[in-house]
Amino acid sequence: MPGGRGFGQGGGRKLFFLESCLLVLLHREPGYGYSLMDGLREFGFQTEQMDISILYRALRDLEAAELVSGAWDENSLGPQRRVYTLTPQGEAALAEWIEALRRWRREIETLEAAYDAVKKSV
Repeated sequence: MPGGRGFGQGGGRKLFFLESCLLVLLHREPGYGYSLMDGLREFGFQTEQMDISILYRALRDLEAAELVSGAWDENSLGPQRRVYTLTPQGEAALAEWIEALRRWRREIETLEAAYDAVKKSV
């Protein structure tokens, strides 16, 4: 990750993408494991085939990096749930990562346009 800890260290691009999506979901609102799992569908995850332990591992990694914080919901009517929120460090890391993605997207679009221009002239 630009300027800081790379999410998904040791877990590759899939874990990095998962952690990035979790940060976006938590940027919107605090959430707990299963609500976050549901939110991942928006990003193309097939959550019915996904082991919840992968999600909790990612949340623990983000918490260890101080990008999210978790606390037990004392007001839960059913079993207690751990609710996660984005920390100020998480907000900053997410903003930095999104800006890097936007730069990369512009660079990729420039590359595609150059490729397409050559392809049309052949």
